[in-house]
Amino acid sequence: MAQQTTRMPGTVAPWRQSLSDAVETGARNAADWLIGHWLGLLNWVLGLVLLIAIVTPILAYLGFTDLAGTIFRSYHAICEQVPSHAFFIFGHQMALCARNFSLYFAIWAGTMLFRVLRNRIRPLHWSLAILMLLPMALDGGTQLFGWRESNPPLRIITGLLFGLGVCWFALPFVQEAVNESAPVLNGEMRIDGSRVMPTPSL
Repeated sequence: MAQQTTRMPGTVAPWRQSLSDAVETGARNAADWLIGHWLGLLNWVLGLVLLIAIVTPILAYLGFTDLAGTIFRSYHAICEQVPSHAFFIFGHQMALCARNFSLYFAIWAGTMLFRVLRNRIRPLHWSLAILMLLPMALDGGTQLFGWRESNPPLRIITGLLFGLGVCWFALPFVQEAVNESAPVLNGEMRIDGSRVMPTPSL
């Protein structure tokens, strides 16, 4: 007769333990990768958002109207896309309005600059951050309530100030949190690129 294997109550089957270990290892590796590449990932995402916003009207001009329309509608989740507030390329509206395009461009440029200066730059003081965010709030708010009508230069300038203010204030804090949670890589290099002297063995 074949001998049946029995498990003690409360024990986990080997296949379930292996699956659990694999999932845990995968999650840990994904978290380590994200900690090490969060800034680069943010650069790429913002860059693609900006590039696709520019390419959309070009696609419409070239006759790919269905594709351009699908992309344009998907951008409505992050932009109101008011025609009078937008740039046009070849007679077709960009997927982002002037203010949002400037805002995302400023954040993208800020993250690119932060990759070079992150070991030296200090967080922007909260009072100065508010001063950089306030112009967009005033410009957009007064227009929203119908008190005045903004214009393209103001939308661009306020969007740039807002994006740069967000980067300068938030990114150093994010980097500090990453440095505190990230392990030392290869025993000599931290996530932020600073060298770590190895501890001498006794």
